[in-house]
Amino acid sequence: MSDVARAAGVSIAVVSYALNGRPGVSAATRERVLRIADEFGWRPNAAASSLRTGPRAAGLVLTREAGTGAHSTSFLDFASAVQEVVAERGFALLLQIVDSAEAAVATYRKWWAERRFDVMIVTDVLTQDPRVDALRRMRVPAAVLASPDVCQGLASVWLNEDEAYSRVGTYLVELGHREVAAVTASRALHRTRLRLEALTRVLDAVGGRLIHEATNATAEEAAATTRRLLTAPIPPSVIVLDSDQMAVAALNVARRLGLQVPWDLSIVAGSDSALCRLATPSITALPLPSRELGTAMGRAVLAVLDGQPEYSWVELAGGVAVRGSTAPRSR
Repeated sequence: MSDVARAAGVSIAVVSYALNGRPGVSAATRERVLRIADEFGWRPNAAASSLRTGPRAAGLVLTREAGTGAHSTSFLDFASAVQEVVAERGFALLLQIVDSAEAAVATYRKWWAERRFDVMIVTDVLTQDPRVDALRRMRVPAAVLASPDVCQGLASVWLNEDEAYSRVGTYLVELGHREVAAVTASRALHRTRLRLEALTRVLDAVGGRLIHEATNATAEEAAATTRRLLTAPIPPSVIVLDSDQMAVAALNVARRLGLQVPWDLSIVAGSDSALCRLATPSITALPLPSRELGTAMGRAVLAVLDGQPEYSWVELAGGVAVRGSTAPRSR
């Protein structure tokens, strides 16, 4: 700033006013200061600015143990939508990946003590989640991607999993399927419990049976689990998988085992993408409104900043996208 002031022939205070858009500086002087600062390649010191204005960031700590899809298209859609909304207020999205929920809590404490963020975002919520409990105890502003019943006192954005998977279950029952396998992420995830409850309720009503296999949500483990299910004495007639990548892996395993999809086996993905549409056959999917959830989460962050700590929003999943991987039960 001293170099910019010297080159512009003004005081450091005038440079500060000009760069921060404060009144008391003529338009001509402001333009000259900004031009010289740009020529010098000057940028404000983020650490020094945060002492005056606060961190101006939303924090997001992901855990590997939950089988998080930080690398997936759906997560990138979610995160970019959050960033687009909070950026309207000049906020950034601060992201870190850790090994466990306990490690996430330690990160929260460290970041909050250092005032690195204004609001924390929590995803992949567990049925009993130490992260949510810690944020409540620390009185940290937070927005949680889960239904309000698991994050009382905090802002929530949630997808109506019960309604969405009831729709999936009803569609499969109407096709005549009674032996349904669900290959999911961790059993500890709140969304896993909601999905299983919805599918079980629909199948129980018609005397069907749900087989549940929990995985780390990778394509490799989905493939291994699919092979085990399909080589069992009584294999399922349909497999519902959490994600598009898992569903494509299951489709490849079925082919290698000599099964014809959808006549020997139906496959449903719990999220949709180009992978599902371009597969052969194309995969029936439940569209996951990732961008819409991200936009809603960004708005929840802003609502918390505006003094609405218990803001809540529910997003509805779209209808089942029926494609070539599902057909009436043939055996």
